[in-house]
Amino acid sequence: MQPLRDAWTRVLGGAWAAGQCGLAAACAWAFSTGVLGHTRPFFASVAAVVSLGLTAGGRLRRTAELAAGVSLGVAVGDGWVAAFGQGTWQIGVVVTLSLLVAVAVNGGGLAVSQAAVQACFVVALPRTPNSGFHRWQDALVGGTIALLVAALLPPDPWKDARRLRQHYLTDLAGVLHDTAAAVRSGSSTAAAEALARGRMLEPVLGRWSASLAIGREAARLSPIRRDKGDPRDTRLLEPLTRATRNLRVLVRRVTVALESGQPLPHDLPELLDDLATQLDPATAADDAAGPLIELAGRLDPDVLGATALSGQVVVAQLRVALVDILEGIGLDHDRAREALPTLRT
Repeated sequence: MQPLRDAWTRVLGGAWAAGQCGLAAACAWAFSTGVLGHTRPFFASVAAVVSLGLTAGGRLRRTAELAAGVSLGVAVGDGWVAAFGQGTWQIGVVVTLSLLVAVAVNGGGLAVSQAAVQACFVVALPRTPNSGFHRWQDALVGGTIALLVAALLPPDPWKDARRLRQHYLTDLAGVLHDTAAAVRSGSSTAAAEALARGRMLEPVLGRWSASLAIGREAARLSPIRRDKGDPRDTRLLEPLTRATRNLRVLVRRVTVALESGQPLPHDLPELLDDLATQLDPATAADDAAGPLIELAGRLDPDVLGATALSGQVVVAQLRVALVDILEGIGLDHDRAREALPTLRT
């Protein structure tokens, strides 16, 4: 049953994009037949589907690049067939020309390949007598309609951002819980494994940032997607990026301390677990500011007994990370720093 549930989840996830492709293909066909009078506008529907694809929630720029690539390939192929006919050597020449022209206009990888593929179709498929450049016109129609559908009927532009935020916070909390467990058990191997998992989180930050840019673009261009998304995403991303770097330094220092037998603050596992609890969306308080401020107030190196170098480094990294996280949830820098105990000189 699990494979069926997974398949159904994937279907639900792709339903909106599939519907966009179907709508764009039908509209492109209808426009070319009803308005332009073309008899079988195959390339109108093809251009619409290729330009949108099942990643229609991506950037409009990508859709525009693919539409341009398809139209370019059809134009080169149509022009060559009109002058030199169809055949084996014509396909070779048309593919070469389409690739070179697409590269010359600085097309992306997908746009370049689609230019060549569509040029192959144009040469291979029978040409309607006296059709002129109908196929190129159809490709332009399909690409234009794909852009309109992508702009006017985008999926929820913030869905990926919300998912990636929750995914990232959950995994980061898991790294902190694992580090706390490593300190309790005195296992440097477990700490090293937690550090390795922490390093693997970096690409998620990049995807989260990209999803926010896509959301802003869709909200700006679409008349039905004017919401600006969850402000926590934009506000939290940069401070959390800084905090994560400091927390990775903390985990690395914990690993070194456990390997070399240096003492760490006795309360460190509890501090890490408490921070993880407030980061994890599944366990965080509705208003995490209070618990995080209380946690920051416990980060006094002297009270924690951070006398050895590793203990001092760990507490220092935790202090800096807490300031960044507090800024990410809305506190200004001065208020966040005031939550920390004053260091004694």
